[in-house]
Amino acid sequence: MFSLNQKGDYELQLTRTVKKPGRHVLELYLFTPPETQLSARTIPEPQFFFSSIAHRFGLMGTQTKDRASKSDTSYALLSPHFEIAHGSWLFRYKASMGRLRQQLQTAETIAEPIGRALRLTQSFAQRMRQTQPEQDRQKRYFRQMDIYFSWFAEQFFLKCMTQDGFDELDPELKQSITDFLQNEEAIRKERDYERAFQGSPTTVWNRMSLYSRVLEYPVSPQSKIVELGSGTRRLVKAGSTMVVMSGLTYLLFNARNASQTLSISLLLGIALVYAIRDLLRDDMINIITRWLLHGKPRWKISLLMPYTRKLLAQQLIWLDYRKLSDLPRKVRDHASKSASNDDALVVCYRSLLTPDRAALEQDEFQERLTLDCEALCEMIKVSRYQLFTYNQDIQGDDPSSKVEAHPIEMQQDYNLLLVHTQPGQSHSTAQYWRVRLGSDGIVQLKKREPQWPPPEEQKKRSWWQRH
Repeated sequence: MFSLNQKGDYELQLTRTVKKPGRHVLELYLFTPPETQLSARTIPEPQFFFSSIAHRFGLMGTQTKDRASKSDTSYALLSPHFEIAHGSWLFRYKASMGRLRQQLQTAETIAEPIGRALRLTQSFAQRMRQTQPEQDRQKRYFRQMDIYFSWFAEQFFLKCMTQDGFDELDPELKQSITDFLQNEEAIRKERDYERAFQGSPTTVWNRMSLYSRVLEYPVSPQSKIVELGSGTRRLVKAGSTMVVMSGLTYLLFNARNASQTLSISLLLGIALVYAIRDLLRDDMINIITRWLLHGKPRWKISLLMPYTRKLLAQQLIWLDYRKLSDLPRKVRDHASKSASNDDALVVCYRSLLTPDRAALEQDEFQERLTLDCEALCEMIKVSRYQLFTYNQDIQGDDPSSKVEAHPIEMQQDYNLLLVHTQPGQSHSTAQYWRVRLGSDGIVQLKKREPQWPPPEEQKKRSWWQRH
């Protein structure tokens, strides 16, 4: 199952852990409201793929690999093994803290997730700081990791202190958090980390974001993107030119046989043929190319290991805009009726991930699918409407002084349906959210039941009913 988190004002991030080799199929359907202006002209599909969707992966290591690294410290003498091992530790720690942060938002009591976060953080700090690197490159990496961890943990627990119900926690737990924060301050002074925490909040935030990118580089597979279908488009372009020029040549030869003189009507006819070709050429090429590439992937991504450039996984990507009537039967039948109407546009994103079996024996993957809604929010017009209310509680004899004007913010509801299939399974699992967008970002995020058939019902269906 995927977990959905809001990252900033505009971004939604779906995360899960990939442990099994095989074909991982992910389908994302974004149902747009009828009043939106999204289309292939306002935001072309390639632009939406490269600007609004980011599909990333990270290596988290495995428990077996961690136990082996504890017993065998020879890896610490070499790079990049040191950076890869410690980077995977940090990646897994951040993923665990992210899940606990989400539990804080939904749990009835915050004592259990905060206690687990404190134990996890103390264990990670002890494990990380017991290693003493010797090479200059490893010392620099360790210093950045220690600084970033200290800042990341501090930010987590300071935010916990602002949560409702923190004052009602057990005094021993609150004292443990205070002791941990004081201990981190002492470590910063002892190891001369204080300069990294100086500056304005924006400066510190940007500096830590840079540290995060540097630390995650050894465990972030590099993407090599190849656009599929470009050869088909060139062939269609060449074929259309050949057809038009063949017809024009045939016309010229017939005109030459009929008359030896070059008339003005013939010149106008040739010019008209060229004008019609230039007028219809692009649309004709786009229509024919789309018809030939219908149902085929648009991009192929190879995930490569940093430093070694070893192939970790292959990924095929589909992205297109469809109407509700053009969607697969299972999505039409079981998507919520309030998701959209027949005229609204649906953004369809599909990913087929095939990890290398040997790679999963060494590492687990964290899959992160980020949806940036900034382009969609920019399409929402700023409202100038006002709602007027009469407040009798306001003192005064003038009736107009009791009238209050409330500005109205225009909002649009998008529905997000996520369908994913695990390797070796004949049934799929769905998750469903309603996302409310305003001109300034995400306003509300609610999880809903997708009305998806259970596995038993899916297995009973025939092949053509599943698609």
